[in-house]
Amino acid sequence: MNDSRAMNNAPAHGGNTSSRQLADVLTDPRGASVAELTFGPDLLGPDFGVHYVEMGDDPDGEPPVRFALVRYFPAEASGSTAATAVSDPTRNFYGRPALLFVHGMTDYFFQDHVARFFHEAGYAVYAIDMRKCGRAWREGQTWHHVTSQAIYDEDLSIALGLIGTAHPTVVAVGHSTGGLDVTTWAGRLNAATQRDPSSAEAGLHGMLGAVVGNSPWYGIQFDGLVGFVIKRVFPQLAKVAPHIPLPEGINPSYGHSLHADYAGEWDYDLELKPIEPRKKYVSWMAGVVRQIADLQAGHCDTGLPTLVLTSDGHYFGRGLTDATYVNDPILKPEQMWQTAPKVSPHAHIEVIADATHDVFLSRPAVRRRALNATADWLAAQGIAGH
Repeated sequence: MNDSRAMNNAPAHGGNTSSRQLADVLTDPRGASVAELTFGPDLLGPDFGVHYVEMGDDPDGEPPVRFALVRYFPAEASGSTAATAVSDPTRNFYGRPALLFVHGMTDYFFQDHVARFFHEAGYAVYAIDMRKCGRAWREGQTWHHVTSQAIYDEDLSIALGLIGTAHPTVVAVGHSTGGLDVTTWAGRLNAATQRDPSSAEAGLHGMLGAVVGNSPWYGIQFDGLVGFVIKRVFPQLAKVAPHIPLPEGINPSYGHSLHADYAGEWDYDLELKPIEPRKKYVSWMAGVVRQIADLQAGHCDTGLPTLVLTSDGHYFGRGLTDATYVNDPILKPEQMWQTAPKVSPHAHIEVIADATHDVFLSRPAVRRRALNATADWLAAQGIAGH
């Protein structure tokens, strides 16, 4: 199933590597700390570092999996001129609340302006490229493929344990599919906490201070026959023919509106986030459908303050127009509004007028409102930067 359009490894960029599995975290959630890791140079340049965490065998039978943990760590954070230096844990950097950014589908972390904004607001900024995604992909793997979105719980729990051991609290910030993933993962940790408050999952849940969804994928956006096939036919088809590819269908105008080579302002790596999304398969889509169904059934209460950031409308026209820039061209915000109360009784919906799908990639004035609204909400939850 490997996508032949990209046969080279995603660039490793010199980061150091360690090994950790979910069993390690569930044995001792605080058994390893991000403060002990060595970060190598990252593709985002000075002040960014990357560390690879090997997780071992892939439950979907592909080459061994890893995730890439990216850290924004400017020299002044450590008092050192070396951007990749690891700071003294007693310094202020590890006294800051941490944000963990989680990318969407066919995506990776490249939003350096977001990292700088929140660092200046007093937060420690991390991001994860999860297994088979972005920096973490390796040859022989199918880009972004998992048969269950819950598989990402391992990536997220390991990263949370590392970061939460070093920082007073961690906020998971997920975009699109990543928003779905962090919400349902937090919900599963919360459910385990309710069953056994002394469990390792409870320890992990206690490291989380809040969840933020940036246009989270809280509903299948297709109506009529297409929606019926996705929600009813694909889950059954995946049981007998999991490797059938999905028809191409993601609107390319969104990518055109973002990338500087087309009609946007962002110069990201088109190998790691191509304009035409990587091929997907019915087994992947069935996993998404199951996750969304659990969420909409009310089975994924995060147990945490939860912020849902959305645009004020959607526009699915395939031609690139001004409407593409000032609406969500991928998902329907109204589905996010409807589902948010099931995510948490403490959920707050922040509608960002004229925002695009990734609200932090909207036009300058709009993204400033989104960034400021997020920082203000975090402060109101008692998670102010310092």
